Amino acid sequence: QRLPEPQDVADCLEVGLFDTPPFYSTSPESFRNTIEGYNAPNGSYDPIVRSLHNLAHLFLNGTGGQTHLSPNDPIFLLLHTFTDAIFDEWLRRHSPDANAYPLENAPIGHNRGYNMVPFWPPVTNVEMFVPAPDNLGYTYEVQWPSRPYSLTEIITIAIVAALILLAIIFAATTCAVRAKSYNPGKNESRQPLLGDQYQRYSEDRERNHDKTQSMV
Repeated sequence: QRLPEPQDVADCLEVGLFDTPPFYSTSPESFRNTIEGYNAPNGSYDPIVRSLHNLAHLFLNGTGGQTHLSPNDPIFLLLHTFTDAIFDEWLRRHSPDANAYPLENAPIGHNRGYNMVPFWPPVTNVEMFVPAPDNLGYTYEVQWPSRPYSLTEIITIAIVAALILLAIIFAATTCAVRAKSYNPGKNESRQPLLGDQYQRYSEDRERNHDKTQSMV
């Protein structure tokens, strides 16, 4: 056996529906069934597949691999806390409304309006169908694995990058052409205001200074 991998978690978080008929361990394309481990990480149902939560229990083996004894394994708490963190992240990403939770035909105790056993005072399943900060006052600090880009996203990024590159090339070419065409020697309108034929201020000042000395 192996442990679930980060990509398995990333794939699970992409499953869009919370649950699908028959709302059991055979439900395909169901996030609930996928995170529980009866579906492949991408949501497809395969009777021989065990993934995520279930796969971790099988990997632990011993006490942790037996349903009625697994709570005695110290890792049980960590495993189910992380499973809840995945559920919380899925709620945050997809923001489902209450109608996404099965109203009926789910196993006993798992319909929308049923109370969660054995908690007291009573709280229904749908009341807990919101992110943890909204009902329990805590958050999970987890660095979630990034999902691979889809083909559409890759094409979009490539088009945007090509447009930016073309804009840079166009701007550089325009600047180079303008710089090459600018030649002050060929444009009389851009000649200095004072040419050689005009008397400069420095020369006039020197002449006045010489006159002053001759008068003295």
